[in-house]
Amino acid sequence: MSENAKAHKSASQDFVITRADGTTVDIGTGVYWHRNPLRRAWWRVWGQRRFNRRARAANRAAQSASTQEE
Repeated sequence: MSENAKAHKSASQDFVITRADGTTVDIGTGVYWHRNPLRRAWWRVWGQRRFNRRARAANRAAQSASTQEE
């Protein structure tokens, strides 16, 4: 394992939806990893559930917008 690989303590990925009309919806952090197992557990208990709620709300909004267009 190289020194660079050992240097990383955490990683995350943020998600943003850009709609066809140009509006953007920031959903937040969807993927998170940390070397510390307590921080990973915190993410699974609090952060992942929060992201899932935001993603479901964005999907519901997109569904209602597409059904209104028809």
